[in-house]
Amino acid sequence: MHLKRLEIQGFKSFANKIEINFESGITGVVGPNGSGKSNISDSIRWVLGEQSAKTLRGSKMEDVIFSGTTSRKPLGMAEVSITLDNSSKALPIDYGEVTITRRVYRSGESEYYLNKSSCRLKDVRELLMDTGIGKDGYSIIGQGKIDEILSNKSEDRRQIFEEAAGIVKYKTRKDEAEKKLSSTKENLLRVLDILNELEGQLGPLEKQSTKAKKFKVLKEKLLKLEVNLFIKEIDKIDDELKHIYEQINVLKKSIEEQQGQKQFYTSNLEDLEKVISQYDMEISNKQDEYYNVQKMIEKIEGQINLKKEKSNNNDLNIERIKLEIKEIQDTQADVSKKLEEKLKDFKEVCIDLDDIKERLNNQNKEYNNLYNINSQKEKDLEDCKTFIIDTINEISDRKSESKSLKTLLDTMEERMEQVSLEYSGHKEQIVEKTKELSLLNNSLQELEKDNKSIGNDVIEKSNKKNSLIKKLNEVSSEVNELQNQGRNKETRKNIIEDMEKEHEGFNKSVKNILVACDKNKELGKGVFGAVADLIQVPKGYEISIETALGPALQYIVSEDERDGKRLIEYLKKYNLGRITVLPLTTVQERFITNDELNIVRNFKDAEIAFDVITFDEEFKNIFSSLLSRVLIVPNLDRGIEIAKLLKHKFKIVTLDGDVLNIGGSLTGGSISSKSNSILGRKRELEDLIIEIDIIKDKLNIKTEEYAKLDKEINTIADEIDLLNTNLQENRIKLATLYSNIEQCAKEKSRLENLYKHSENEIGQIENTKQETTSRYIALEGEIKNLELEIESTKTKANENQQELVEKKQQLDSINSTLTEYKVQLATVEEQKKAFLQDIERLQQSIKNNEIALENKEDQLKENNKINVLCEDEISSLASELNKLSLKLRTYEDELKEHRSNKETYQVKEVEVKRLLKQVESVLLELQESIHKLDVKRTRLEMQQQSFYTKLWDEYELTYNEALGVKEEISDISNTSKEIKILKDQIKGLGTVNIDSIDEYEKVKERYDFLKGQQEDLSQAQQSLVKVISDMEQTMQKQFIDQFKIIKENFNNVFVKLFGGGKADLILENEEDVLECGIDIIAQPPGKKLQTLSLLSGGERALTAISLLFAILLVKPSPFCILDEIEAALDDANVYRYAQFLEELSEDTQFIVVTHRKGTMESADALYGVTMQDSGISSLVSVKLSDNKKDEIAS
Repeated sequence: MHLKRLEIQGFKSFANKIEINFESGITGVVGPNGSGKSNISDSIRWVLGEQSAKTLRGSKMEDVIFSGTTSRKPLGMAEVSITLDNSSKALPIDYGEVTITRRVYRSGESEYYLNKSSCRLKDVRELLMDTGIGKDGYSIIGQGKIDEILSNKSEDRRQIFEEAAGIVKYKTRKDEAEKKLSSTKENLLRVLDILNELEGQLGPLEKQSTKAKKFKVLKEKLLKLEVNLFIKEIDKIDDELKHIYEQINVLKKSIEEQQGQKQFYTSNLEDLEKVISQYDMEISNKQDEYYNVQKMIEKIEGQINLKKEKSNNNDLNIERIKLEIKEIQDTQADVSKKLEEKLKDFKEVCIDLDDIKERLNNQNKEYNNLYNINSQKEKDLEDCKTFIIDTINEISDRKSESKSLKTLLDTMEERMEQVSLEYSGHKEQIVEKTKELSLLNNSLQELEKDNKSIGNDVIEKSNKKNSLIKKLNEVSSEVNELQNQGRNKETRKNIIEDMEKEHEGFNKSVKNILVACDKNKELGKGVFGAVADLIQVPKGYEISIETALGPALQYIVSEDERDGKRLIEYLKKYNLGRITVLPLTTVQERFITNDELNIVRNFKDAEIAFDVITFDEEFKNIFSSLLSRVLIVPNLDRGIEIAKLLKHKFKIVTLDGDVLNIGGSLTGGSISSKSNSILGRKRELEDLIIEIDIIKDKLNIKTEEYAKLDKEINTIADEIDLLNTNLQENRIKLATLYSNIEQCAKEKSRLENLYKHSENEIGQIENTKQETTSRYIALEGEIKNLELEIESTKTKANENQQELVEKKQQLDSINSTLTEYKVQLATVEEQKKAFLQDIERLQQSIKNNEIALENKEDQLKENNKINVLCEDEISSLASELNKLSLKLRTYEDELKEHRSNKETYQVKEVEVKRLLKQVESVLLELQESIHKLDVKRTRLEMQQQSFYTKLWDEYELTYNEALGVKEEISDISNTSKEIKILKDQIKGLGTVNIDSIDEYEKVKERYDFLKGQQEDLSQAQQSLVKVISDMEQTMQKQFIDQFKIIKENFNNVFVKLFGGGKADLILENEEDVLECGIDIIAQPPGKKLQTLSLLSGGERALTAISLLFAILLVKPSPFCILDEIEAALDDANVYRYAQFLEELSEDTQFIVVTHRKGTMESADALYGVTMQDSGISSLVSVKLSDNKKDEIAS
């Protein structure tokens, strides 16, 4: 079997999925510090079931998930799969290849898979047990494992020896067997507790059963006598009831007669009330009609007044319209006269307008001829101006170009100076960069020295951290021990609480009723619980109080008899047995006389049981009746003395449960010392609660100590992390320095190039300057020629300008005449327009007046019609008003008649009410007589019912059933005396448990059954003890045999790796080879034999490697991961270590994480781990031939 493949995705720095295929032999994993190469060994440890986040260099399990970088988001899951070649069937599974997968999410969920099938961590561990593979085996060895092997606590290194000896599987099975044995012991203890409890019940139940039988005989005799006495009383009450019923019947007949009279008067009264009500309604209706007519009269009178007012207003409107018609007619005559005058003026204006237009036309023709001549002259003048402007522009362009050339020449001069300065500046900068390069190289050497110092600090802090971890483990062991004690106490407490909850020790009927009350709140209403649940007993008095109470311990306390009756009826209904109930309302307090109390107080060592216990005040009567005449004494001898002095009038109980009964009888014997009694169980529960609190306090102290150590370890871990961070920052600084050195060299090269460039540019500027100067001189000549042409053209333009001035004066004169004609024309046209507007306005006014006149005449006709209509409506309304006035007088007469009739019927109503009241008074007297008889009847019936109830409650007989045992009682007095004698005899028996016969049989049956279970559990316990013993013998023999071989191999390997010396393994206690520690003794060549703590770091590491190789020689692991275990070795020892690896690689596949050259040389394949992207590890694989190995060596 060997490791074939490892797949990682999202685990620590491996953000991307990688797959590593392993061949037989040695595979090396290399890379710079911080690249993530150790994460490969961590991933294998994790997938094999590692549960400690600290072992994986984290604070919690979610820390193994890739947490992201500045350029990459965090992942939500980490997954690692490891594939093993199982063709040799070394693993107990029917697959040629076995793939184990573990997956964890940020939510904290974790999953395991075997060949892609979901499984448990336990399945993985059991599969790999005794193969050397696993998180606790020797297949994964890192610096932490080396420290564990070399630990001062020799017990810490046992796991590796046990794995090599192949006893891990046996040890696991042994642990499981011990757990079963512990469970069996607990079950056996519980059975024994119940058996002891049942043994305590059997004796008292047997006595109770005998007493119950005697009680039943006496009770049957008492039943016969009391039942016949009850029948006698019931029959007597029957006779009295018959007489009462006769009296009631006579009174009821009288009541019926009076009720007939009452009904007659009531009927008359109702008829009268109806008639009066009818009159009230008619009066009300007439009044409504009267008021309605009044309102209508008022309304019509208002309408008449409105019509008259409207007619008067209309007459005024007619007069106003006539005046408006006359005004319109006068206005129309004036407007017609003005229109004739305006038409005459309009004709005269039209003649003047035609004359002005003809003169204006002639003047326009003369102006146009002169204007055309003048335009040609202006064109010639404009051409001269254009030529001058164009020539000026050309001169300007030439001058601009000349100026630009001049500027360019000046710029070239400036550039020449600038380039010369740059030329000399670059030369100086080259010298400075050479000095800077030298300084950077010096800083590089100092930073490398600082890195070495930080590395030494990390080693020192790590040693201190390991020392604290050892101390933390010791505290952890103490915490575990306290937790185990706490769990054991808690388990015992839970058992007792369960017994309390299940009412263990109580009679079945008591259990049944208590459980029923818990479930049914209505049933449990008014029920306080059993006597045992209502008292608190001081420590040491449990046996004496429980003995004193006896069966009363299980009596049920209720609020009153009704609550007790409800419980008894429930038991009867479901056939659940019998109980005794103590109602608070009926149980009387028992007192001790003052004389008795003084005598008892003289006994310093005697206590009244009632004074010893504590309880709620409401239960005082209950416990007084049960315990006020019970004394508690230290022992039986003292009890006998006190009993004699008290003449056996008190019940006396000793602290260990012996009893001196009232009358002188003694009860006693042995009582189990175990806490199986009801009160003893309560005491043990209280003690357990106190003990658990004490353990919790101790556990808190140790937990705080553990937390303090853990905090200190974390602080050191943080310091180590800080140092590692500083180391990483220094590495970054180193990288920065390398980058700066490279940058500085590049800058120097760049400056040298600029120096050459400046030199070339100076030559180019000289050439350009010569060409520019020649062009500048040519431009100055061209500018002078153009200025001469401008002067010639200006002379010609001046001549044309003089002629234009003369022509323009002529045009201005003609234009002035034209303007005068145009003004005259505009004025005449405006007059014409104004006349037209006046004519139109006057014509429109005439039309408007004609329309207004027609409208006014129409309004006059309409108002005349309205006057006629108003007169007709006023006449109609006056007629209707007369009719309504007649109707109003008729309603007044009818109202007077109705009111008179109503008064007559009201007088009759008063008389009928008086007669009705007399009848009701007689009825009330008769009903009072019947009520008194009813009260007497009810009292007798209640007395009779009480006898029926007593028959049922005491004997469960109805009256008819009781008649079956009826006998004639000749003398009631003698019968009562006989009943009293029987009751005294029954009372003398004391408390009787009728169910004790059945209970005794059931308890006996349960006792026999549990006795059988006890024997079965004892046999199972013996069987488990034998199995554990056999496994221990097998483990012991196998461990010793393998240990001897490892011991011999260790010495041989040590000598070979060290080149001499000797080494030994010693069991600290040969009598306990399965638990004792293992000491390692080493003697390097040339040194005395000494313990590991005195060796140097390199010697300690090589010693641990020797032990690892010795184990691999005994039991080769299919594969072994070694994570920088040779880091502390010098080069010579590294080569010896590598040579030994090659020898062992024939049987074991090695994966080594290393940065040592000697180890790399021995590898058959190399995987390089790098961080091309910050924070993300990537992988490069190389298959090594012998030539490449030689290259690495060189």
